[in-house]
Amino acid sequence: MIRLLVAGLGAAWLACACRGGADEAAPPCSAVAASFLRLAQSDLDRARPDEATARAVADQLPAMRDALAQACSDGRWTAAVRICLTHATDHAGFVACEQQLTDEQRKGLDGAAGGGPGSSR
Repeated sequence: MIRLLVAGLGAAWLACACRGGADEAAPPCSAVAASFLRLAQSDLDRARPDEATARAVADQLPAMRDALAQACSDGRWTAAVRICLTHATDHAGFVACEQQLTDEQRKGLDGAAGGGPGSSR
């Protein structure tokens, strides 16, 4: 009885996976970028820089958000990576999720962030 139940659940899982169910439920790249912006703004607020520095950094955040969304889209980041990034609660979590990117996707992200060859995050 239990074997039959496990086999049935396995078959149902495979059917969902083959239809791309995980990708359909994954957040879009715009949500990943919005999560980045939220975390970056929170980090900036906690850092309490002087007003001029805070303004200069804050002015760059929308462009960084847009570049991240583009790198995500162009690099066709997996559903698992997008889910991880949108669930990250801090900078360290976001960076940990980025480790799931392929080398090619990381290069695209570094390029979008203005990093040249050999740059690191």
